[in-house]
Amino acid sequence: MERFGHFKLFFIYSIFIVLFIFSEVYALTGKEIIEKSEQLVQGNTQISVINITIKTRRWTRTMKMKSYMDRHKPMKSFADIVSPKKDAGNRFLMLGDRMWHYVPKLQQTIKISPSMMLQSWMGSDFTNDDIVKESSIINDYTHNLLGKEIVEGFECYKVELIPNPDAAVVWGKVIYCARTDNFLPVRQEYYNEHQVKKKVMTYSKFKKMDDRIIPTEYKMQTVSKKNRHTIMEITAAKFNVRIPDDIFTLQNLKRK
Repeated sequence: MERFGHFKLFFIYSIFIVLFIFSEVYALTGKEIIEKSEQLVQGNTQISVINITIKTRRWTRTMKMKSYMDRHKPMKSFADIVSPKKDAGNRFLMLGDRMWHYVPKLQQTIKISPSMMLQSWMGSDFTNDDIVKESSIINDYTHNLLGKEIVEGFECYKVELIPNPDAAVVWGKVIYCARTDNFLPVRQEYYNEHQVKKKVMTYSKFKKMDDRIIPTEYKMQTVSKKNRHTIMEITAAKFNVRIPDDIFTLQNLKRK
């Protein structure tokens, strides 16, 4: 009986070791976590309606935007401000690594240079790069899984993104936190080239949109501006639908 007991313990211990090795071999990499998270939130294509609220200590400003995104290479994005009247008609187009802004008051199209990607978008805490996603967090960074920790009340994977040497990106480092149970993003921290934290984006209000659960509220906080923030609230979204090619054109950008 004693020999049987020892064999049973040895058998259980062996199974435990095998399972442990199996889990280590097939553990997700940082890049796989980011890929899963981005695919859940964006799909291959996305059409969405977004309310943008800029809030400061003295005033609040709200805009409404319709956004189109196609993540197939080359990545394409189009954003159209539809209200209020004074801002309506401002449009933004991204094709690969090129970006343009149509200014209706001037009836002019301005090409956004790489040096302008960190500039504020429409006076918000988001940058031009944030809106059109010029930089690819999948292809332009290396992804180091730092481990797990509790973030915004959820157990999350914590992934450090370091830009590749030849990547045309605006951040020196990004910390990306995604939930361990479903890979949905919870928080991103943005650092400049001197490793100083400049902005923090938190994701909340997880709801079903179209065929999936996504965070519907994105709050961007500039670290040096404690008395203001910008919230983007997704009010409608469709994923993996065909978007006509003429959406992503300069002609559409300048339409009357």
